[in-house]
Amino acid sequence: MTGRIIGIGAYVPKKVMTNDDFAKILDTSDEWITERTGIKERHFADHITEKPSTMAVAAAKKAIEDAGIDPKDIDLIVVACTTPDLVIPTMSCVVQKEIGAKEDCGCFDVSSACPGFIAAYNTVQSFIESGNAKTALCIGSECNTNFCNFEDRGTCILFGDGAGAVVVRADENCKRNEFIMRSDGSRADCLTCEAARQPDRWDEEGFKEATSFYMQGREVFKFAVTEVPRLIKDLSEKYNFDLEKDVDLFILHQANSRIIEATAKKLGIGIEKFPMNIMKYGNISSASIPILLSELKAEGKLKPGMKLVLASFGAGLTWNANYITY
Repeated sequence: MTGRIIGIGAYVPKKVMTNDDFAKILDTSDEWITERTGIKERHFADHITEKPSTMAVAAAKKAIEDAGIDPKDIDLIVVACTTPDLVIPTMSCVVQKEIGAKEDCGCFDVSSACPGFIAAYNTVQSFIESGNAKTALCIGSECNTNFCNFEDRGTCILFGDGAGAVVVRADENCKRNEFIMRSDGSRADCLTCEAARQPDRWDEEGFKEATSFYMQGREVFKFAVTEVPRLIKDLSEKYNFDLEKDVDLFILHQANSRIIEATAKKLGIGIEKFPMNIMKYGNISSASIPILLSELKAEGKLKPGMKLVLASFGAGLTWNANYITY
């Protein structure tokens, strides 16, 4: 059996940071940011009551409620996070405790930057297909603003905070999980952030900047607009489906509206099949896709039986894609 998504939930922080707010602290403007990214605003966590772990719990509870299940039915929890508030215990164990999942539920976290949710989803599906899980919780939660350098106008304007979650349950009528996962460590320097907990280096020149997000924007853009369309085409060829006829929606990582538009153009697919919410949230890394799924469902645009392509890309460099039936 393969798993089917039966519940979706999301949490976004209350504070909103607009482009005009950034213009007050940086040499930038609403027009400059919007033209280059498509972003108008993003949500910032307060870092006290809104942490990756607390946001993951909030999104998980909403997904469980949406699925209409008892938390004790869950036998696996996988959380994707690159910006955790905890080193130990794992965030998944925190979620297990707070939602009231059973004591013998399997829990672990994955770190794969922006494609983390897809990595977690494919891990969950592998457990289900091997018979080692029946009902699983898959979460992407990020507090990117903890790692932003707010003196770097080319990077800090891109990111927001939030969490999204899905409940996946084994379904004998659901076809096998269809996916491709790729990476290229030779291009790792395009997106970096060093660990801050290195006391012997605290006085090292440039160390503070090195422990914030650093991105070679042009290189990442060229990578994304080349590799993401190629990946989606390869996915369709591998699993023998037609991109135009057999896909209802393309759910892409919300990093930059120009990347999404370029992908649609290269695939020859109308942009109406590429829903976007980047204008409201910016780049929320691994939480991007589940938050978008949650919004689409709330708006009545995501219906059972729809065929979806999920695709994401990010640090590593890594890029992943799935073809699923909702």
